[in-house]
Amino acid sequence: LAYMSDRSGHPEVYISDLDGTNVELLTAAAFGDRDYRAGPDWSPDGRLVAFQSRNGGTFQIMTINLRDQSVRQVTNDGRNDDPSWAPDSRHLVLTSNRSGVRQLWVVDIETGRVRQLTRGPETRLAAWSPRLLAQ
Repeated sequence: LAYMSDRSGHPEVYISDLDGTNVELLTAAAFGDRDYRAGPDWSPDGRLVAFQSRNGGTFQIMTINLRDQSVRQVTNDGRNDDPSWAPDSRHLVLTSNRSGVRQLWVVDIETGRVRQLTRGPETRLAAWSPRLLAQ
């Protein structure tokens, strides 16, 4: 289970077993402004957790590798929130204001390629559906 808690005095991302035991602070590493990390989403392949982190006064999307605890910044432009993994564990949908208004964008975490999904009034809080199998 990945979740945000402010038990340390500010929002951080934690992981635990489903019954709440074996709690571990996942975002203990020194990166970002260290005062706000939230919105975790576990990749379907179980390797990474994506989350939003305040970096330089604005929010960016980060991933943390659960094997070696390495952290990678996925976004750079504008404010970026609400990451959600695609079933392929390679793409994230997120909310970004990089076009002036909060819209949904998809980022390929391997290539860094981004594409805008929505245009128009403010849009946010997307979530991928699970992989659907043909019957």
